[in-house]
Parts: sequence; C-alpha cells; structure tokens
Amino acid sequence: IYHLLIAVDEKCHDVSVGAKALTGEGYRGHIFWDTELFCLPFYLHTNPAVARNLLLYRYNRLDAARKIAKQKGYQGAMFPWESADTGEETTPSWYKDSSGRIQKVLTGGQECHITADIAYAVIHYFSVTDDTNFLLDHGLEIILETARFWASRVEYNSRKKRYEISKVIGPDEFHENVKNNAYTNLLVQWNLNTAAKFCRDFQKKYPANVKKLMSRINLLPSEIAKWKRIAAAIYIPVSKKTKIVEQFEGFFKKRKLPLTGLDHHSLPLYPGNIRNIGNTQYVKQSDVVMALFLLSEIFSLETKRKNYLYYEKRTLHKSSLSASIHAAVGAEVGEEYKACHYFEIAAYADLKNVYGNTNAGIHAASLGGVWQALIHGFAGLRIRKGMLCINPQLPSHWKGLKTSVKFRGFDISVVIGKEKINLYFSSKVKKDRLTVSVYGIAKTLLANRRYSFFPKHKKIVPCGLEEYY
Repeated sequence: IYHLLIAVDEKCHDVSVGAKALTGEGYRGHIFWDTELFCLPFYLHTNPAVARNLLLYRYNRLDAARKIAKQKGYQGAMFPWESADTGEETTPSWYKDSSGRIQKVLTGGQECHITADIAYAVIHYFSVTDDTNFLLDHGLEIILETARFWASRVEYNSRKKRYEISKVIGPDEFHENVKNNAYTNLLVQWNLNTAAKFCRDFQKKYPANVKKLMSRINLLPSEIAKWKRIAAAIYIPVSKKTKIVEQFEGFFKKRKLPLTGLDHHSLPLYPGNIRNIGNTQYVKQSDVVMALFLLSEIFSLETKRKNYLYYEKRTLHKSSLSASIHAAVGAEVGEEYKACHYFEIAAYADLKNVYGNTNAGIHAASLGGVWQALIHGFAGLRIRKGMLCINPQLPSHWKGLKTSVKFRGFDISVVIGKEKINLYFSSKVKKDRLTVSVYGIAKTLLANRRYSFFPKHKKIVPCGLEEYY
C-alpha cells in the first residue's frame, strides 16, 4: 500500500502509474492495463480524486488513441498497449530471447483488450463515485470512442451469422495471434452494450450535453444501434455441455499436459521440454479467470467455480498479475485453500522476489491485486448495479477483517467477524441514507448509526443478478 500511495499526486492531472511505480526503470516507466484494472480500484475506494486523475491521463491522450486507430484502418480510439507521455504506442517491436535470438513483439498490435479495459475503468469509477460531471466532460467520450473502435474491429462471419475478433492476444501471452479470445470478446460485448446504454440514459437526463458531444465526434444514432446488434451477436466460446469458457477458439484442441511440479515459491514450474508452449493448454496468467473476476455478475456461481478449477490446473502464473486474481476468485467460489495460497504468493511477490526481477522495480499491479483480493475477494465488497454489496468469505483461520472504503462520497467502516458484520458511515447531514446489500439482503442505513448483520447460513450468497453463462 505504501508504494501505491507514494506513486501518485492528487494535484497532478496528467500522469499515471507505471508498471514499477516509482521504484525502478523496468518497462521504462510505461503505462499498461495494470493501472486501470489492478491499481485504480485501490484509489477508487481510498482517494477517488487520484482515480479521476489516472483516467484524465487517458482522456488527455484520446486524440493519440484516435490516431492509432486511424493508422490501423479502424474508427474511434484504440489505446496503446504501452503508453508514455504522448499516448503513442511505445511497445518495442522486437526483443532478444534467452538464447540471444531476435523475436518479434506482437503485443503492441494484438493485445487490444486494453481499449475495453480502460472503458471498464471509466464505468467502474462512475459506479463508485457517481461523478456525473466527469462522465459528461470526459468519461462518456472515452466510452463512445472505444465502442466505435470495436464496431470497426470486429469481423462478421456471414456463414455462422456472428461477429468475431481475430489476430489478438488475451491476458495469456503464451498464445498469440488467436481468434475469439473469450476475455477480449466478453469485454468488447460489455463495452458496446455499456456505451449504448449510457448514451441512451444520458440523452434522457442531459440531452444538451450528449447532443453537443455526439455532434463534436460526429456520432450518429445508427452507429449506436449497430453497437447493440454487434454485442448481441458477438461470439463467446462456451461449451454448452460443460459451461467451460474456451479461452479462445481452438484452445480445447491444444495439447493438454499436467503441471510438472512446484518451485520453491510454490508456483508451477515452467516446462523445460516444450518447444512451443503456444501449442499447449498451459496458460501464462489469469485470462478466463480474469473475466470471471471483472464480469462476475454475468456468470452463475457454479459456472465460475467450474471454470476456476479448470483453468487453475493449467495456469503457470508466470506474471505477477495472476496470483491475486486467482486469490480473489478462489475466495468467491469457496476454494479457501487455493485462495489463501495465491494470496500469500501475491503478497510476497516482491518481498521474496518471486518472479526474479524485483531489482527492476516492484510489481505495482500485484500490489493493487493484493488489495483487491483482500477487499473484493475475502471481504466480498463489490459494486452491483450501483449498490455496495458485502458477502465475505473469510478464511477459517482468520479472526476477522477491519477496513474502510469510500463509496458515493461516504467513508464506510466495515468490520467483519466470524459471526457478524458491523457497518457504520458518518455524515454531517443526519438524514443521509445509503442502501447496501449484506449477505444478499438489501438494507438502507442511516448516517451516524452502527449496524450489525448476522448470517443466516454459511453458504455463498449469489449476487442476485441475471446470470447469462
């Protein structure tokens, strides 16, 4: 937490947090998706002004993202995989492998899910803060222009009557140049639907603002209608029989191999006898599991658990972004031992130099991921349809957990024990109210009063939202 706190300045509106924060020269200080999906949630619930600044960094480079999209023959805005001061793509085009051979780097062109990741972060910010002014002045434009990009990036398969996305890399960078990566397609579907929804809703509430924005970016109603059609027909590879999400089209046909053992940090060993790991089902880091985490509400609990166990057997966790997400989702689906195991790995990522490169700087994403595993995973604090939901899954050997989070302008004290949850929020306005969901039951709280909630059972409580997969 210390390194996340010192990495930002509340008064600075035009910088972001690099992959190594302020601790080293790794990745030359470049900005990745790490910031929006791993670090930003911490700031959202502790210092929302900082989270706003991190998104302003992206907004201030929206024209650069438009330029990238145009250069590649697309519309809208395509954010770079690696960003620096100008917002241009700064991913290197090649690197030397361990044998000294030159290898081409494809992430700059193919790991385009970052565009949807940034849109997700904008709506995440709005869900927590209810900052309408930010959305009208900055955020909505990002949402619309990223949706516009995806509408031009998808390809229509007339034979199968569906939209597809080819030549991409998902979070799992072992597999390049794949077709219909589930994580990417799910986030694209979300991006398109969310852009259409917010444009419609804001047109009703703030017609003059939205009309002016649509005029400025030349956005037509017909485009928005098309987004909804694409979202409804985009291909999500899911087995109807097993409910396992196929990481990408053809993944199930890849060579299935067992994990060969664990290293001294209790992480799976990298198989030394594999010439091309892309021909196997080995996964570098959370990919489908990352989608389960971000879009938790669209999956049934049973589907989440099946997919978690399926991919846990195949994931090598060769990225510092992986263990914390497996901890968070593991806690949600009731896999206590696995959740604690991955939580410990993530917590000690730099203290024990788990990935062997801490000399280049700490792993900022892992720091933010540990906080999310603790708060979103074990404490079970998530935002659902604008409501703060609390459904803790504390490890049996923990006595309790005490924290505070910012939500909709309130500081909320949360104390989770073995048998009850205590909630409290203060306000100078005595009539202030806040509706929360605890153990799946909605309750309206009054300011400056303490509330205790007692679970009626020990089972995992679903979110109570629609389950699509």
